[in-house]
Amino acid sequence: MRNSELLKNFTITIIFSFLLITIPAFIGNILLIDYIHVLIGAIWTGTDVFLGLIFYIVLNGLDDNIRSRVAVRILPMTLYFIPAASVITPVLGFILSLKEGIFKLNYLFIPIIALAFILFLMSFILIFRYSMKIYVENKSKNCITKISGFLRVINITASVQLVIQVVIISLMAYIVVFL
Repeated sequence: MRNSELLKNFTITIIFSFLLITIPAFIGNILLIDYIHVLIGAIWTGTDVFLGLIFYIVLNGLDDNIRSRVAVRILPMTLYFIPAASVITPVLGFILSLKEGIFKLNYLFIPIIALAFILFLMSFILIFRYSMKIYVENKSKNCITKISGFLRVINITASVQLVIQVVIISLMAYIVVFL
């Protein structure tokens, strides 16, 4: 992947994310907002199951050369999708809760907001950052061991994100059913 391609993909991701948030919010259709929120959230959670559990276990038994090649192959997911999903899902969830009239700053929503913010930070500070490091190391053909280590950080971060997402989903389900 060249730098110009990287920039083009970032631009497309930002525009696409902006449209996925603003169009449903502007239209105000609760079903559309809910659909996009749940769809992106489910794909994001599935990505974390894949990266954090399955991938981590499978890659642990492989050598650094194979792990580094895999790390480069999953860059589109870790550079673009996960950071975008960490913005789209909570923002649409917040808009949805406002539209449905269920948002209250109480003992359930405050932890959801805090956990969503933590997911956002993890996506950008750890997953995105280490994906960029993989990109740079791969371009300079430096150390395969470094790339393998960066992938391990991404895998561990994805597993922690998965746990946090399950907590948020549980709290949201409780709110929808009991409040």
